[in-house]
Amino acid sequence: MKISRSEFLAGLGGLAVGVPIGAIGRGQRAASPATAPAAVAPPNPPGPGEPSFAQAGEDVCLNFLFDYMRFKDIQYLDIGAWDPIAYNNTYFFYRKGFRGVLVEPNGAMCQKIRAARPEDTTLEAGIGVTAVREADYYVMTESAWNTFSKEEAEHMTQVTNGGIRVDKVIKMPLLNINDVMAKHFGKAPAYVSIDAEGWHLAILKSIDYDRFRPLAICVETLVSGTRATIPEIPAFMASQGYVDRGGSFVNTIFVDGKRI
Repeated sequence: MKISRSEFLAGLGGLAVGVPIGAIGRGQRAASPATAPAAVAPPNPPGPGEPSFAQAGEDVCLNFLFDYMRFKDIQYLDIGAWDPIAYNNTYFFYRKGFRGVLVEPNGAMCQKIRAARPEDTTLEAGIGVTAVREADYYVMTESAWNTFSKEEAEHMTQVTNGGIRVDKVIKMPLLNINDVMAKHFGKAPAYVSIDAEGWHLAILKSIDYDRFRPLAICVETLVSGTRATIPEIPAFMASQGYVDRGGSFVNTIFVDGKRI
């Protein structure tokens, strides 16, 4: 039986804590590019009832942050973008006229991203956490759970009783996050979103914070298969001078404490 991300998260009790299934799920069909709302010129503060496209409203929270701080240069780096619109943490800002870089190792999703968001830069690769520039990519039976982590792939198979399992393993190129920021931005983008099943903490640790300090970083902190969060992530971010300023059942938003 195939299990979508939304079904899996709902099974963990997401609904019990008041999080709508449509907000925290990601393994569903995206809106087609033909029906995607047109981009508008930046910067515009959020209007009443402005829609969120993220897993659980993280994009609206971030938009409030940027508006409150009067921060108008909202370039973004989306690591593990997956779908270009549905449950995406950066489409809100693309729709408002801002642009960025999306890193996604799933080739089929990259085609969708390029079709729906042609003015963004899409890199078909993963983000590496060592000097190695190629790694095994575990393609799962539910593509929202694809991962570079063998341990994460095995964990997902176990906690879903085989509902989500490895379909195949392929080699994929890896990029260094600091090289991506240097090449495509020349500085730190305002916002970095990280959704890289099993590699969240390692990617955070690979950032050179002396050179690149995004104003905000949104990262998945939910422990797969539980209702707990990953304690090492907030501890590490605090050691780098970032503070927890919100988020959701799934993600946490960290803000550079030096700029608040």
